[in-house]
Amino acid sequence: MAMIHVNRGATNLGAFSEEEIREGLRTGRFAPTDIGWREGMATWQPLSQFSELAPGGPVAPPPQTGATSITVPSPATAGTTEPLAIWSFVLGVLSLICCGFILGIPAVICGHLALSKFQKEPQLQGKGLATAGLIIGYVAIAFWLIYVVFFGGASFLKSISHSGT
Repeated sequence: MAMIHVNRGATNLGAFSEEEIREGLRTGRFAPTDIGWREGMATWQPLSQFSELAPGGPVAPPPQTGATSITVPSPATAGTTEPLAIWSFVLGVLSLICCGFILGIPAVICGHLALSKFQKEPQLQGKGLATAGLIIGYVAIAFWLIYVVFFGGASFLKSISHSGT
């Protein structure tokens, strides 16, 4: 018998047999909105959509424990791209074209902030964008520093040599 992996939000509840899940739905251990997956399935789906889990009667709702209601924030979905990663990449590319220091430094800052968020919330996407934004930001800063030192320095030396004659 194939095992079904069950998740509730971002929490992995484990792998269970069809009979264990059927019993859990009946007793309230599992909610019909909990998602399940087994080998051969393309995506996760709610347990209520598993035809083999449907009992002869309706599924009992989860037991209520008093009048208090606890609201649990929903986790970020797997398809969410971290906005700071996007900003890091955009600012990094723009810093190559113009305003190297002005846009390169925020690109690096956004990239580091995004990477720290990826460590806290691994389900977020866009790690490559953040890394690319960091690299491009650092390259742009270095490029513009070299440009200012060589061409700004050459211009300064030229102005000194002309003023002395």
